[in-house]
Parts: sequence; structure tokens; C-alpha cells
Amino acid sequence: MNTRGTFFTLQAAARHVVNGGRIIYVGSSTTTVPVRGEGLYGSSKTAPRYAVQVLAQELADRGVTVNTILPTAIVGAGVFTEPDPTHPVRQFVARPGRIGRRMGTVDEVADAAEYLASGLAAWISGQGLLISGGALQ
Repeated sequence: MNTRGTFFTLQAAARHVVNGGRIIYVGSSTTTVPVRGEGLYGSSKTAPRYAVQVLAQELADRGVTVNTILPTAIVGAGVFTEPDPTHPVRQFVARPGRIGRRMGTVDEVADAAEYLASGLAAWISGQGLLISGGALQ
């Protein structure tokens, strides 16, 4: 589902984006470092990341940038729409090396999208921006 759905969504976006426009795909940090027990999910998210890189090359002549946002565990997104303080990922993200030892927020992911959509990111294309508070995943 992640692979096929993303392919057709990116294909439609490429047809409709204006010259000089931006396409931003929201992926997953599981594509940055392999995680035990996440093989199927992680590999289903890796193919779309590759598709973004290819599309970035295909749309470069039109001045369109295509990038991926790679959030880690985000409060209010995915399995974290319900507060569950005992969820193992909440314990995982509370380790040293992450800003504030906390999960990210939807607003912080939106800030990254706003940056990639802005003129400040006009020379950034085909990249994955890890939104992790400093953690590798």
C-alpha cells in the first residue's frame, strides 16, 4: 500500500505541480536505520523514498523540488493519536541524545514542510529531512 499509493500520488502531483513548485512526501524515519521487527513496514516506506529521489531528477528541468520529510515518533500521529504512556516507543524516545527526551509534535513536522516549501529550500531536492530531535531515528 505505501509503495503503490505513493507512486500514483507522486505521479499525479508531478502532472499538476507548477514550474518552480514543490512536492513534499511525508515518509518515515524507519527508512534511515533498520529496526528489528519493522522489516515489512520499513521496506514499504523505503521504495517511496527512492521514488522521490527519481522524481526530483525528472522534474529538475522544470525547477520543481521533490523532498521527503522523515519524522520519528510524533505525538498525535500514527499509533500515537491515543495517549498511552506505557507504549514501548515512548520509552525508546525518552533516551539521551534527543532534544528534551520527548517525542516530536505535528507542528514541528509542519515547520519542516513549511521550510521545504519555501524559497529558502529552492536548492534542496531529492533529499530526506529527518525530523528527530537529534536522534538517528
